[in-house]
Amino acid sequence: MYKILIADDEMIVRHAVKSMIRWDDGRFEYVGAAANGRAALELARDGKADIVITDIKMPELDGIGLIKALASGGFDGEVLVLSNYNDFDLVREALKCGAHDYMLKLTLKSESFMEALGEIAAKLDARRGAAGEAADGTSDAEGGALAGTQAGADRERAGRERAARIKGWLAAMDAEARRDAGGDAGGEGLPGSADAAVSREIWQDKGERVLAFLVRLRDEEPARPEGDSFADKLGDLADSLFPGRRWAHAVKADDGCFVLAAGYSAAQAVPEAGDAARRIQSLCAMYYNAQTQVVFAEPASDAEALLEQMRGNRRAAQLLFYAQLSAAGLSNRTLPAEEDDEYRRAEASLRESVRGKPQAGSTDLWVEGALRLIETAAERRIAARVLKRSLGGSVLGLANAQGFGIRRDWDEAPWLARVSAAATDTQLKEAVRELAEDAAEQADAKRDAYPAAREEVRQALRYLEYRYAERLAIADVAAHVGLSEPYLCHVFKAETGRSLLTHLNEIRMQKAYALLETGRYLVKQAAAEVGIHDPFYFNRLFKKRFGIAPKNVKPAD
Repeated sequence: MYKILIADDEMIVRHAVKSMIRWDDGRFEYVGAAANGRAALELARDGKADIVITDIKMPELDGIGLIKALASGGFDGEVLVLSNYNDFDLVREALKCGAHDYMLKLTLKSESFMEALGEIAAKLDARRGAAGEAADGTSDAEGGALAGTQAGADRERAGRERAARIKGWLAAMDAEARRDAGGDAGGEGLPGSADAAVSREIWQDKGERVLAFLVRLRDEEPARPEGDSFADKLGDLADSLFPGRRWAHAVKADDGCFVLAAGYSAAQAVPEAGDAARRIQSLCAMYYNAQTQVVFAEPASDAEALLEQMRGNRRAAQLLFYAQLSAAGLSNRTLPAEEDDEYRRAEASLRESVRGKPQAGSTDLWVEGALRLIETAAERRIAARVLKRSLGGSVLGLANAQGFGIRRDWDEAPWLARVSAAATDTQLKEAVRELAEDAAEQADAKRDAYPAAREEVRQALRYLEYRYAERLAIADVAAHVGLSEPYLCHVFKAETGRSLLTHLNEIRMQKAYALLETGRYLVKQAAAEVGIHDPFYFNRLFKKRFGIAPKNVKPAD
C-alpha cells in the first residue's frame, strides 16, 4: 500500500483530487494534505508519503522547489505534478528535477488519473522489489527500510486508533448533553460511556483547550449530502478551519446533526469561535453545496467544562428551529425563552380570532394571527415546544368554533400532528397555510360568486390590485375601506365567493407568471416582485395554481 500526500493551495482542488482516487481497493492510503510546498515537505520528511501529488505553483515553496528539496533529502518516492498552466518550460523543469509525470487540472479525469497512479505504483514496486538481497534474503538497507516502514505503519495505526477513541468519546459526551437538553435527568460529572482515559489523553498537556460545534444540515435543502459521510466531509475542512490544531474530528450525533471539535495545545492560538462557525457555514456551502446551521461554544479547558459547553450547544440548538436566528452562527449563550409579554399578546390575539361569532372569511384572520405568532416567537426567541403548544390549542379552537362554515366531520388530528412534527418555522408556516386551505375547502359553500355590489368591496379589490407587491395585512385593507377586519372578511367573501387572501394570492400568481414568461426574472426575483418572500410558499402556490413548477415556465415568444 502506497501512501499519498496531496499539496495544493486551493482547498477545492485538494478535495477534488482526493475524491478521484479509489481508496477502497487497498492499493493507496491517504496520509494528508498541505496548502503549500513547505508544509508538504515537512510531512514527506516525516516518512508519511510514498507518492506526492503537487501543484506546480504554490506560496512559500512552489512545486519545483518541493521536488528539488525532496530529492536533496533522499526521498525515494515519486512525484506527480498538477498545473493549470500549459507551460512546457515549467513542465520540462519539473520532469528534469525528477517528477514522474504531469497532468493538467482542467482536463483531469478519474480514469486517466488512476492510470497515472497505477504507473507510479508499478514503478515503485519494481524499484523496491529489485533492492539487493543479503544472504538471508534481506539487505541491510532493505532491512532498515522495512523497519522504518513498519514504524511508520505502527504510527499510522496508533493515530487511527486514537482518532476512533476521541470520536467515540465525543459521541458519548454529546449523547449526555442531548439528554440534558431534552429534559432527562443528567448524571453528575462525565457520562460513564465517556472513557476517563480518553479525557486524560486529550488534556495531556496543561493549557489544552477544545472548541466544540454542533452542525446541523438544513431540513429544507432539496439535495442534502449523505448523512453518514458528511462527518468525513466536515473533517476534511479541518486544515482551513483550524490551523495549528493538535487534532480535529467530526462525528454524526443524530439525524441531521454533527459534532465537530478541535483541540489546541497551550502554545497554539485558538480561533474565535463565532468566526469559525461562520467559516464552517461558508465552506460547507462552497465545497459541498450544503446549507448548515452552527452552534458554537467558548474553548473548554477540561472535560467537565467541555461537557457543559456541549450541553449549552444542545440547549441553544432548540433555536435553530427559527431560520432567521442561525444565518450567521448561534452562540450557545443564546437560550430559548418560555414566553414574554409580547408573545402573550400575539397568542391572545390568535385566540380571539376563533372566539365570539366568526363570519365568512374569518379563517383569513386566523391564518394571519398564526403567522404573526410564529414571527413573534422567532423575534422573542421562544422555545419551539411553547409555540407548537399555542398553535395546537388554536387548531382545536378553530375546529370547534361555530360560524366558520367548517363541517363537523373535519378531522383536525392530521394537522395537530403536522404542527407537532414541524422541524423548522418554515415547515410550521407551511402547515398553517395548508390547514387553512383545507378547512376552507371543507366549508359549506352556500353562495356562488357574483360581482361585488358594495362600494367597500370594490375599493378593497382595487386596493389589492394596486398594492399586491407590498407586505399587506388584512388590517391595511380594512383601514383603507373603513371597515373592521372581521366585517371586511365577511362581506368580501359573501360578495366575491372567495376569501380576501385567496384573491390576493390569485393576483400575485397571475403577475408572477407574466414576469416569468418574459425570461428576465429568476424564480426568487419574481416571487419578491409580487410580494412573497418565502420561496417554498411561492413554489407551492404557483404549482397548485398552474400545475407546473415556476422554474418550468417557458418564455413567451
